[in-house]
Amino acid sequence: MARDGADPQTRILEAARTEFAAFGLAGARIDRIARSASASKERLYAYYSDKQQLFLDVLELNLREFASDAVLTDNDVPAFAGALFDHGIRHHDHLRMIDWARLETDGSWLPALEVMLGYRDEQVRRIRLAQTAGRVDACWQPAQLMTLIFGIASAWVHEPGAVLTHGGVPDVAAIAARRANVVCAVERLIAPSVAAQN
Repeated sequence: MARDGADPQTRILEAARTEFAAFGLAGARIDRIARSASASKERLYAYYSDKQQLFLDVLELNLREFASDAVLTDNDVPAFAGALFDHGIRHHDHLRMIDWARLETDGSWLPALEVMLGYRDEQVRRIRLAQTAGRVDACWQPAQLMTLIFGIASAWVHEPGAVLTHGGVPDVAAIAARRANVVCAVERLIAPSVAAQN
């Protein structure tokens, strides 16, 4: 349910986040979103021309939050991988929205794509700086390494047999162990070779 006291548009966006993450663009229902937001369908359509526009606005909002939450700092690429993992655990709906967008849109999600490409390019620039500082093996193409880091950080979310919760209660120990594995895998992935150190 949307926050009490929030303005109608904020309530609609929050309700839409839950609805789209659960059902995708095709399966989401405007009447459920409006009801959950304590708003009328007429009010919703006053803000958004159609369901796809609402979906794209939620996607862009999610990506902007992601881009401000998981950032490579201090040349610490393993810590960055841990931050990506943490974000995926806290906001698993964001990853689901990206998956729905790939499946159900025609590629017209330009504002969201611009956010993601800008974020990616900045992190790639920071990986280059980490390479210059000797923290990341220079054999890697930074853009390709970025893709591998994302894959490792999100592996547990997409692995078919992974179960992080049971009965709605997070398994804190399992989550911590998986996070440690992500950080360790990235540490080994980026470790400068012995030849490069000599």
